[in-house]
Amino acid sequence: MPPLPETPLLHYVLMSLASLSAGFFDAIVGGGGLIQIPALLLLFPQLAPATVLGTNKIISISGTTVAAWQYACGGHVRWRSLRIPILAAFVGSAAGARLAGHLSASVMRPLVVVMLIAVWVYTWQRKELGIQRRSPLTRCHPELVTFLIALVVGMYDGFFGPGTGSLMMFGMTTLLGMEFLQATAHTKVLNATTNLAALLTFAWQGHVQWLLAIPFLLANVLGGWLGSRLAMRRGSPFIRKFFLWAVAAILARLIWDMWR
Repeated sequence: MPPLPETPLLHYVLMSLASLSAGFFDAIVGGGGLIQIPALLLLFPQLAPATVLGTNKIISISGTTVAAWQYACGGHVRWRSLRIPILAAFVGSAAGARLAGHLSASVMRPLVVVMLIAVWVYTWQRKELGIQRRSPLTRCHPELVTFLIALVVGMYDGFFGPGTGSLMMFGMTTLLGMEFLQATAHTKVLNATTNLAALLTFAWQGHVQWLLAIPFLLANVLGGWLGSRLAMRRGSPFIRKFFLWAVAAILARLIWDMWR
């Protein structure tokens, strides 16, 4: 494990606030990494990029797991339909992590921007999407569709990542006819799985700063708990609005990275 960097106390406080915010947003629509990773890079510049990514995973998986547990306790997770997709998400993420060294982010970023623009426009135009449960768009077995979503998006999460939660939620609301609340709940379960696969890869390579992560992990857990509670209390219409804002923020960040 890399040595713990010497950093002013204020940086720990600011990073804890960033982790709390990341956990909150991640529990509702995803995108927490867009807050957490830049904060780690800015406040702990001594860390190698791989260590930043590995440390981000142990922080993120904590809040995501708590959020998934909250949704499950609220009765919004159908575990029987997720047994095989959970395995697919794990395998996909692990495979994606192995592909990471062979795929260029500069190639992936424009493709993801195009996909997310399509996701945003489609969701914005269909006001009823995800508000109430409806008939699936495909006649395929729901578990097979969830399996494919988990495998493909899980692989994407392993080698690139931004927008993973949003893409999973979109697939479940459009293809499976889920309302946003249940789609969010299932996404958190699958996202926790993809994070675990990536975390194990980073840990095996010695790229996780375990001691540094502890205070931020706790803050992320609190954020995940608050976010999931708010989402369950406000329901699918609230999550839909949050989803549109989150996708717009992810797009803005990706476009900024392309042009700077």
